[in-house]
Amino acid sequence: MAMGAGQSGFRRGARAALRCCSFRNLFALCAGSLLALVPLVSMGPEIRSIEMVPYAPQYPHQAYGYELALTRLQRNRPAIEWFDGAERALRDPLPIELPFRKTGERASGTAAVGYAFTVPAGRRVAVTLTSAGGEATELFVDLFRASSLRHERIAGALPGSELQPFAIDAVEGGDYVLRVQPPIGAAAEFDVQVEARALLTFPVKGVGTGAIWSGFGAERDGGRRAHRGVDIFAARGTPVLAATDGWVTRVETTRVGGNVIWMQPLFGNVRVYYAHLHEQWVEPGDFVTAGQPLGAVGNTGNAITTPPHLHFGVYVRQPGRRGGARDPAEFLR
Repeated sequence: MAMGAGQSGFRRGARAALRCCSFRNLFALCAGSLLALVPLVSMGPEIRSIEMVPYAPQYPHQAYGYELALTRLQRNRPAIEWFDGAERALRDPLPIELPFRKTGERASGTAAVGYAFTVPAGRRVAVTLTSAGGEATELFVDLFRASSLRHERIAGALPGSELQPFAIDAVEGGDYVLRVQPPIGAAAEFDVQVEARALLTFPVKGVGTGAIWSGFGAERDGGRRAHRGVDIFAARGTPVLAATDGWVTRVETTRVGGNVIWMQPLFGNVRVYYAHLHEQWVEPGDFVTAGQPLGAVGNTGNAITTPPHLHFGVYVRQPGRRGGARDPAEFLR
């Protein structure tokens, strides 16, 4: 059967596109970071043109590798080993437990160091690298969310800084890999520290976790519903505190919660809920900081028959799903 003009044109264009793919592009693609030029084909009845669009690196480690590709250094053995070292650090990292601190770590030549760790939900992860010699060190420092398919780079530090701290808010928790690598031929000795702390501070003044008498998921109404928060008991009038920095979004009175306050923290798709308050001291739209008084402990709403306490809830929004209640104890310190 004769081939139509459109099909013939498509095949000619495909062969042209393949001829545009140099060894440099193929190597960079396999290295997982560097595609110097991407062919874009304008489609129609026949292919009319092939446009070459510059690649835009997204972070310093990727930009450095991109420069290697542009200067054809990726064909040299040290450059190949540098790319291999970067991938190996992600593929086979050292498992660590948090908090983690190690001094005198060393990376040199084409090697990279990887650290794998798990973070519980509701934690802020802080990473700090300092030069063991007290001088600024040229290092590429990148944090990835681990995946069985492809790790996602989510944070990092700028190279050349004597102190390289950064943090992420791991609302959902998960598995992470930290990678540290110097440029080709460089050597670096450094100290590394990784910590995970709770995202929220305790929301009632003068008491701690021992004042939580009713936990998340406890049965209510004879098992017809579950408790979507924790109850923190304290004397009537005890100040209720902002658990983090953020905005007050709602201040209202409801049948179940009585006097309630909703907060939107600065991080993630999270909402914080305070219920059964005796008094409310803020207004919608107020910006508050962690530890700032919002109101007072009470027993309004359906808690009228119980001793004064704060019902404290944490909700995480998820696309396409309603609810999102989480155990606040996971978020508190």
